[in-house]
Amino acid sequence: MKGHRSVRGPRILGLVAVLCLLAAACSGGSSGSSASGGGESQGGGAAAARKAVCDAGAKEGKLVYWNNLAKPDDIIEKFNEAYPDIDVQSTTLRPDDSAQRVAVEHSAGRPITADIIYGGIDVWGSAIKQGLIDTSVDWTSLGVPADHVTQDSHMIRIFRVAAGVTYNTDKLKASDLPDKWEDLIDPKWAGKIIVDPRGRPFDQLALDWGEAKVTSFVQQFKQVDKPVIVEGGTAGLVAVAGGQGLFTTGGRSAETEQQKQKGAPLEIKYLDLVPTFDSYHGLIKGAAHPNAAKCFMAWDATDGAAFHLKTEVETNDDQPPGTPQGAKVLTTDTPAKADLVADMSDKVGALLQG
Repeated sequence: MKGHRSVRGPRILGLVAVLCLLAAACSGGSSGSSASGGGESQGGGAAAARKAVCDAGAKEGKLVYWNNLAKPDDIIEKFNEAYPDIDVQSTTLRPDDSAQRVAVEHSAGRPITADIIYGGIDVWGSAIKQGLIDTSVDWTSLGVPADHVTQDSHMIRIFRVAAGVTYNTDKLKASDLPDKWEDLIDPKWAGKIIVDPRGRPFDQLALDWGEAKVTSFVQQFKQVDKPVIVEGGTAGLVAVAGGQGLFTTGGRSAETEQQKQKGAPLEIKYLDLVPTFDSYHGLIKGAAHPNAAKCFMAWDATDGAAFHLKTEVETNDDQPPGTPQGAKVLTTDTPAKADLVADMSDKVGALLQG
């Protein structure tokens, strides 16, 4: 765990002023989808509300942040340029491991150590259902774009990774590929397509198609296309870049961009349905340092959003760049949707490997 030293200074706002500022900001917020978030563009009310929360957070002095970011220290240092009195204690944990720790602490009747957790709704579905995520915060009043806040769990989306087919640009052009998932079933692709045996992203197509149609599609796809099984999104991209397949159905925007930056001859094409893999910040209910946590989460979604996305080489657009006109974006933003996708992942994986 790495702590960030802070220097304390005098605080101007008292409790009455803090409450007044928060009340005045209740009408703030925006439904905009800009990745840069709110900031001053959200109006003085949101900026004043964030200042009030951050002043209260400075009195708490620290927060505990469990995350799986590539460069959390860079982001925390940037945050401390604006808020030096909040010591962010960052621990790197896979979201699955964070969720397990939260479950163990809750089951043991102990206070949950983390103030802020990170990951997808699929990972945090159980915690959401148990009421372990604080749903009382009006994040839009702090300038967070409304489209980046889940309606039921009040978690804040920080990344959106889009899924499509990633192809070898030395062997194919975008126009060589179909425009619809259904049209992937074609004998000309037999033995030339890489697929992930865990069912991705076919499992998410069930959000639009339903279970029966996905099951029928995968059965035909396996019989006609005879796909090559390669587990792991990045492994699939490497296989395509190396010529093991012409394209992979497990293409993801972020990983494709990362491989391109390494010189791989890859590009992603989005089809008629665009599954997404979203990552969120959540505030633990009863957090030991609630105001410091709110300060960091609100900053990260507004003034700090552009820096965060650049540092992590990610995007957070509601409609991912490059998606075709009329394409439908599929999001797993509720525990119910996450349960459906998880169930389909098991079923699709069994079909592909059976």
